[in-house]
Amino acid sequence: MLPGKDRIILCPSCQNQFRQSTLASGNTLGATYWTDGKCETPMLPDSVIVSYCEECDNFFWVEDAELIDKVEFDSGKYPDAELLKELTLEQYIEALEKLEVKDDEDALYLLRQIWWNYNDYYRNDDQEEISKDIEEHMPALLEKLLDALNDNNDEHLILKGELFRELGEFEKALEQLNKITDPEYDEVKKYIIDLAEQGISELKELKI
Repeated sequence: MLPGKDRIILCPSCQNQFRQSTLASGNTLGATYWTDGKCETPMLPDSVIVSYCEECDNFFWVEDAELIDKVEFDSGKYPDAELLKELTLEQYIEALEKLEVKDDEDALYLLRQIWWNYNDYYRNDDQEEISKDIEEHMPALLEKLLDALNDNNDEHLILKGELFRELGEFEKALEQLNKITDPEYDEVKKYIIDLAEQGISELKELKI
């Protein structure tokens, strides 16, 4: 993994400066794949799509931020620029309420990030740290995610089937998964179907 140049961008609301790290090269060695569709790649970190500005208390889409410069990652330029950070689960939930959602894809992105960040507690065996407030919010948020997924899209059907499985609704999970026709998803589909047929609702590492 080789770092690329840092992008210096401005908060769209207040022009506060942020430093966005980039990669010159990376790879998927050591990647871990999960049944909820998340892929953890230590040598290829995800790009930050949505972030938060403490200066003006606003969330923003990174693509809407003005790029003012590109500098070497170890340069001393822009010492006051904040490092662009990914949102926490609580922030994603707040962003869903406050951030301008331009289309269905934006809403789906935020809802999927909420699901994945919630599942991170189970990925990391930290489920005892989930707050009561989060637990109270999640059922409605996951219902929104189910509504946002398209029954005519096989990738969405995989996610929908997996989400139903995690919710313990195994018959609904099997119904969604059995609609999938694209052979690209055959192995993943079979793996999740096997879990559903065994009545297993826990998030699992995808081993295929």
